[in-house]
Amino acid sequence: MIASNPNPSSSVTRGPQAPAAAASHAPKTAATQSGDRRFESLRRVDMFSVLGEADLRRVSDSLVERNYTSGSSIVHADDPAGGHFFIVAEGEVAVVLETAEGKETVLATLQPGDFFGEMSLLDESPRAATARAVRPTRLMLLRREDFRRHLRECPQMSFALLIEMNRRLRQSNRKVMGLSYRSMHARVAGAILGLMEEKGVRQREEGGMRVLIRNRPTQQFLAEMAGTTRESVSRTLAAWGRKGLLRSKGRDLFILEEEQIKAFAV
Repeated sequence: MIASNPNPSSSVTRGPQAPAAAASHAPKTAATQSGDRRFESLRRVDMFSVLGEADLRRVSDSLVERNYTSGSSIVHADDPAGGHFFIVAEGEVAVVLETAEGKETVLATLQPGDFFGEMSLLDESPRAATARAVRPTRLMLLRREDFRRHLRECPQMSFALLIEMNRRLRQSNRKVMGLSYRSMHARVAGAILGLMEEKGVRQREEGGMRVLIRNRPTQQFLAEMAGTTRESVSRTLAAWGRKGLLRSKGRDLFILEEEQIKAFAV
């Protein structure tokens, strides 16, 4: 279910005696605040960071914001060619492939500053994968026409997009090879290392450096990332916990022995 933001008010009420000169000090309207929020979110996206402020403002002005609840679908694989390009402003999005038997493999988890949906806009083919919100998520949407126009007008942006698509292809190739030949422990370790790369925060604590993964995914989600079962993930994490390699605290996962986890992934 998609919940669109309500239309913001575009006026500010001022007292009857307020002098005209005070207008420049009036608080920002909700529309202006929303525009500033879109602009700042866009600046964090590598593909758009090559733009000057004026061009960046034009792109941000053409964005539309939408909110998605946890678990809700954004696009489905094989949907007709999409009409929008998506940018993650807040929250988290999982990109998954589904089999005919209903099994899922998580290709990537996207954080604020990441984007998706560009392939269908470029070749006008059906969506290649399913995307869903992992937790409450705010996305910024750019129409196909605007997306293509900006690519034509800014070669630097097109080049940045090619670099990102190339990075994702390499990542997908590594994942496919890993699922084909690696052991179950190696798959789980690879999934954890992927989470560390995407959302890990390094912290220095007594005893050495630790990596914190906040709002860790469920064991079922980890299983989908690793291409294995939830039971296998549960047993593996429990064994590594007993060995002191990692520790869970609520929804947070602490990686205590990063090098040993990396060794499993080889």
